[in-house]
This record gives sequence, C-alpha cells and structure tokens, in this order.
Amino acid sequence: MFTALNKDGSIVCALDFKEKKELQAEKRNSIFYCPACRSVVVLKNGEKRLPHFAHRKDVSCSGSSEQESSYHLHGKLQIYNRLKDLGLNPVLEPYFPSIKQRGDIGVMWDNSYYVIEFQCSSIPVSCLQKRTKQYRKEKYQPIWILGYKNVKRSKSFSRFSAFQSSFLVPFKGKYILPAYCPYQKSFYIMDNPIPISKEKFITSINKLPLAAVTLREQTINLSSNFPYSDWQSAIQKQKNNHIHYHSNENDRFLRYLYKSGLHPHVIPPFIGIPLKEGIKLLTPPLIWQAYLYIDCFLPARKIVSLHKVYDAFLNRIKRGDITVRNLPNIIDSNWRNTVNDYLTVLVKMKMIEEIRPDFFTSSEEACLSSDSLAKHEEDFYLRLKGGSLQ
Repeated sequence: MFTALNKDGSIVCALDFKEKKELQAEKRNSIFYCPACRSVVVLKNGEKRLPHFAHRKDVSCSGSSEQESSYHLHGKLQIYNRLKDLGLNPVLEPYFPSIKQRGDIGVMWDNSYYVIEFQCSSIPVSCLQKRTKQYRKEKYQPIWILGYKNVKRSKSFSRFSAFQSSFLVPFKGKYILPAYCPYQKSFYIMDNPIPISKEKFITSINKLPLAAVTLREQTINLSSNFPYSDWQSAIQKQKNNHIHYHSNENDRFLRYLYKSGLHPHVIPPFIGIPLKEGIKLLTPPLIWQAYLYIDCFLPARKIVSLHKVYDAFLNRIKRGDITVRNLPNIIDSNWRNTVNDYLTVLVKMKMIEEIRPDFFTSSEEACLSSDSLAKHEEDFYLRLKGGSLQ
C-alpha cells in the first residue's frame, strides 16, 4: 500500500519521499501504522518496486483483500494518476472506518462516490461479495477491475474461474468483464461472454489504452460477430466426449437422458445454444437446456405455462441438477431471466409455439429423432446467426 499513518495520526504517502536519502531516513527514524488494523507497517523500496508500506509477515489485516505485488501497485497508481489528469480529485487508498475496509482508489464523480478495486490475486468470491455489499450499504459504488495477468485465453475462448467471473458487470444491454494491465497501460474489456461450460466462455476482447479513457460516456466497440462455428464445434465435443467423463453431474444427466429414451450424440441443436443470459447459470447450457426442454415439452404438443416452466426449473435447482452462478456485481442475476431468454429463442426459431401469452407447446419443427439431426443442424445454426444474441 502507498499510504500509512504516522505517529501523529496523519496520512503519509510513500510516494512523497522523492529522494532516496529522505526515504532511508524515514525508514530509520519513523514508525508508521496501517490505517485499517493499526498495526506497525514497514516502509519499503527497491530498484524495481515503487516505495510502499507493507504489513509484517505475521500480521493479517481485515481491511485489505490481498498482498500487494509490484503489478498491483503500478496498476492502481496509473489509474489514480489518470483520474487526476482528467481533473478529478481521487483519493489513494481511502479507508472507510464504518465498514473497516480500504479501497484502492476513491473518487467522486457525477454526484456519486466510486470505490475502485484493482484485484490482481485470487480471493474467495464470498470475500468479494461481502465487500461489494458493504460498499453499497454505505452508498458507495464499487468498481472491480481484474488484473489482466489472470486472464487465460485461446482463440475465441477464455477461462474464468468463479473468482474471475464474479467481475462480470452489465454494460449497454450486454455483459462485460473489465481487466487492466499496467505493463501495457491498457484496459482489456472481455465482451459478451457466453459460457459453454462452468469455466469456459466464448468472448471477444477489446483493448482500451488508459490514455484514451475520458469522462465522457466511454465508447467501447462491442463485438456483434459471434463465432457460431466455434460454439457448434465445442458443443459437438461435449456430446461426443466430455459428457461421458465420470462426474456426479454427468452421470446424473446421462441417466436422465437414457431414461427419457435419448442418447447424448443425437441431442438436437436447439439444446445447447448460446444465450446472453446464460452467464447466470454455472451448469453447462447443454445440460440445463436439456433438463428444461425434456421436463416441460415432452411428450410433443404438451401445453405448459411459464409458471410451470419456472416450477420445474426451480425443482432442478433444489435437487442440485442445476446450479446458479454467483455474480455479486450483477444486481439482477435472477435465473428466470435465463429461462426467459431460452424460451424467447426457441419461439423465434419455431422450436416451440407461444399459443397465448405465457403458454407454450412444442412445435412440429422440433424433432428429437436422429434421422432429422444431421439434416437440420446446419440449417438451424444458419438461422440462429440471424441475431438471437442481440
């Protein structure tokens, strides 16, 4: 951390010690304390690291969420300086006694107080969730930014752990995951992440240099070109291989499929489709969509109400067949939005019919037989590209 208390209780910033001799003298002659836990902290400096304060190894501070690396220190200082350049009055490492928390940066803008947290090491989601709730309780607006070094990416796919996916936030009708790299001095915006498994997402990425950040409404070029072919290929691998790996989730699902007279290799293409609201469920879309469709729309032409769909889905959640994803930065994270999203696409693709408001039945086009699978799959994905994710 950059700030500490001196013996008089005044805030001291390690960056204010400009000369090396001055810093060495302070280290020898002064005692500094953590503003949060009040334990003694050590003033440190080196050839590569910025001057900063650090707790002793045997001290645990509840006001801090991570041990600070050089990556973290440089990142929050760069963001802090950019806010100053924009004419704001940011506060470095503000401490909030009422909730016993210290943020990385605090800043007042547009009549709201924002607390910026640049999180570079993994912490329990429960810790992030608790800090977020406490900030909101005090009427502060938390902004969580992930250290970009944590992002694992290959072609169209990114891997987000439960910790990383907790950084997802709504933005202009979609969802994004904001990250920052102090080495590149740039933000990286993971746009419209669509989960295909618990941790694997299809997402595009946008680079936004720190110097390009302004106080005007920020323009981020969100991608509208979803890689349907990559999704289709990944779903096919799940059907042919991954779903057969031994796990409680897979075993339970396969037993249900076979009991229903189905085989995973011939699950139709409208089960396991990409959905914007899919991020709200931890269970892979191939599994939860199969549960929903088979529970509610078989046998064919059965009429079912939206209320009954919700009930069936909730029962699956209670039994542990479907798991909701923990998203502390998305206030409206209700799984019903995901169900509604899926039903909307099924109606649009003519797999089900809405015969009257909130009452549905399976369509003649929806067929679960293997004879029609190969014939209709390519056509289905061509039609799906018409904008169901928009």
